[in-house]
Amino acid sequence: MRPLLLGLVALGSLAAWAPSSARAEAEPLRVATLLPYVDDALARMPAPRVRVVATVRRSMHEAARAGVVDLGTPHAPSLESLAVARPDVVVGDVSMHARLAENVAPLGAELLLLDSSSVAATFEGLERLAVQAGVAAEMQREIDASRAALAQLALDAPVPTLALFGTAARWLVVTERSWLGDLLGALRFDSVSKHAGGAERIPGYAEISDEQIATTRPALVLVVTHGDPRAIRATLDAKIGAQGAWSGIAQSAVDGVHVLDPGLFTVNPGLALPDAARALVALANGETATAPAVGAQR
Repeated sequence: MRPLLLGLVALGSLAAWAPSSARAEAEPLRVATLLPYVDDALARMPAPRVRVVATVRRSMHEAARAGVVDLGTPHAPSLESLAVARPDVVVGDVSMHARLAENVAPLGAELLLLDSSSVAATFEGLERLAVQAGVAAEMQREIDASRAALAQLALDAPVPTLALFGTAARWLVVTERSWLGDLLGALRFDSVSKHAGGAERIPGYAEISDEQIATTRPALVLVVTHGDPRAIRATLDAKIGAQGAWSGIAQSAVDGVHVLDPGLFTVNPGLALPDAARALVALANGETATAPAVGAQR
């Protein structure tokens, strides 16, 4: 039986557990989130008003959070586990999780889809969720603090930058239609691949050929990866060191080639966006980036 069908069977069998739409005022809103940054943001809110009952992991290399149902990864959340959690609201990303609407409906839960593709949209989504959870004032204070911190962070002058998402199989360009690309633009990192084009099978990440790489002249190269950073670094060094399209990067990247910390850059960090910004600016300025772990406030 296919995994999706199994998930539908599980959801249907547990439909009787679905919470009443007339949720008692005193009960906390039960939230299942498919976005790690939503879990982190809600952890800062008053505990009696909202409760995260299920969440995904940033990486399957990290342990699941104790006392909360483990939904797996944002790209392939477990429908069976979601049913067991009995949420009032399931929070997801509009580009990744819209297809789950028919799976969430049998639970009697609402699917709240947020836009995580830019800095502004990320904060606006948290504001929407906070209103529903009854923590608007508390969330607004956190958002205002993050916005104020970001406003103080930018490079003195634009830096030609090539931002890549790397896997063992392929390399994608980080575009301005992703949260990271949007953040880079706001910080005055100048994308050298903005006109490269290429298909976006993953929204915000475009395919790029070796020939297109050869036309870029980045002073700084930034790499995001879901895999082992050391393995990606070794692969990247081999490509740059070989006699080919990538070899020109060795001469142009005077500010270095950096594989970014997966804990901070693999997924949108939400309220911790200023931490990501500080790490990026530090790398461009030749400093050591030391950002706190996302979720450390928990």
